[in-house]
Amino acid sequence: MLKTAIITGASGGIGREFVRAINGMDDIDEIWAVGRNMEKLNKLKNECAKVVPIEADLASNGTKILDDLIKEKKPDVQLLVNNAGIASVGEFSQMTEVQIDRYCKINCEAPAILIYAALPCMSKGSRILNISSASSFQPNPYLSMYSASKVFLKNLSRALGMELRAQGITVTCVCPGWVDTEMLPKMKDGKKIKYFGMISADKVVKKALKDSERGKEMSVPGFFAKYLRLYSKLVPTKIVMRQWMRIIKNHL
Repeated sequence: MLKTAIITGASGGIGREFVRAINGMDDIDEIWAVGRNMEKLNKLKNECAKVVPIEADLASNGTKILDDLIKEKKPDVQLLVNNAGIASVGEFSQMTEVQIDRYCKINCEAPAILIYAALPCMSKGSRILNISSASSFQPNPYLSMYSASKVFLKNLSRALGMELRAQGITVTCVCPGWVDTEMLPKMKDGKKIKYFGMISADKVVKKALKDSERGKEMSVPGFFAKYLRLYSKLVPTKIVMRQWMRIIKNHL
């Protein structure tokens, strides 16, 4: 039975760095790299020999494609990385019902379903990494759906970590701040956007894998994310939200 890693959102950013890092692991035979862009996935396959590209849109029938594949192949799932996610800055009232539905399906429903599908193929020593965000530490106006969906993933991770501990399965919730990926806009009105405390995807992945190996339930990479986690515990939420609103208006 092939020892397998499953990574969603694998075609870019944090997901691509997870593929590159896990490709070098001796105890992984193949990597199911899941994404919507088959051209990018094939390019990744050419770079990383263990990659099995899987085209799937988690907002539509992607979870069924993966569920069916897991039931058919019955892989020895050593790692499941729920990385796929969407984010956008703006007023909630300006969102469409389709956008709201995509947030719920990709950021919340898909990770839960994939964990449920993979668990029968996991055993002692298997690990689940859920990519949440420092936005889960407090409510974020103008990022309301993103922030709320990442709270869901954080709470799901921590609860499942307790449930699965007796089986020797580790669940680690990864909560970075600003990450330097294609998801972040770099320019606004001809000016470069500055993101305080921005960290590289490579650093996020290295710390996440290390923390997961150590059995940690939370991985908070970078000084800025650690600061936000502590700050949100000590300062009243209303004050944190008001300060956040002053910052985020620069990105609207």
